[in-house]
Amino acid sequence: MVAAKTPPVVSGPRQKFLGLSARQIVISGLLGALTAVMGAIPGIGFIPIPFSPAGHATIMHIPVILAGILEGPVVGGFTGAIFGLFSFLNATLPFFKDPIIAFGPRILIGVFAYYAYKWIKERPARVIVTVVLGLALARTVYETGLFLNSNWVAAGYTPGLLGRIFHPLTTQTPLWIGVSVVIGILGAWGAWVVLSGKNAPPATAAIIGTLTNTVLVLGLIVIRYKVFTPGMAFFVGLTNGLPELILAVLVVAILYRAVRASLERR
Repeated sequence: MVAAKTPPVVSGPRQKFLGLSARQIVISGLLGALTAVMGAIPGIGFIPIPFSPAGHATIMHIPVILAGILEGPVVGGFTGAIFGLFSFLNATLPFFKDPIIAFGPRILIGVFAYYAYKWIKERPARVIVTVVLGLALARTVYETGLFLNSNWVAAGYTPGLLGRIFHPLTTQTPLWIGVSVVIGILGAWGAWVVLSGKNAPPATAAIIGTLTNTVLVLGLIVIRYKVFTPGMAFFVGLTNGLPELILAVLVVAILYRAVRASLERR
């Protein structure tokens, strides 16, 4: 008696939806939901910065950057679309009720972040992050000092403990510029030390992703709404965009290292 041969098992292609695997769809949904939760819960998606003219800094774009880095431009764009949808549905300003402004820049955050992560090598990425972070930190410190000083003068009261330390510095512009430059250099040196090897490219992706959001959103508002001038956009970019850039670099670098360490243990 001849035993019947078992037919070979042929594994069919994994089912995909819009070119995304089930894993990518799940990750897109999770990171997109995280963006929505961050925006819905006060103090998470918009971190208050009372000592800054910005008032707050958003980190809602960070899950989009991570999606692009971890899963590629399609997943990054899909997660950015979820971010855009949340922004569109919850907009209080007419600018963000415009679907081009609400969706376009947000979709491109993850796409540009992915290509920055993929194309910029470790050494130049480390230099880019060091220079950009140092300049952003110096400028943010300088603007913060001017903002605090103007508040102290307008309120007509004696500053508290920190105010008594910084008020004499902020009233002398050349001296405060020097302090800001020193803090920026120290921040750049810290970035150079920490962001060695594989840590630099994701930090570069965080910079590119943040700038994509800030520059494209403000640029489109200027183009489509004439009441918003280029000067106003530039001021908002400095006061809001730079703190967001610094936060994005710190958070993305930390989360990327955690994810990488988890994958290496497997």
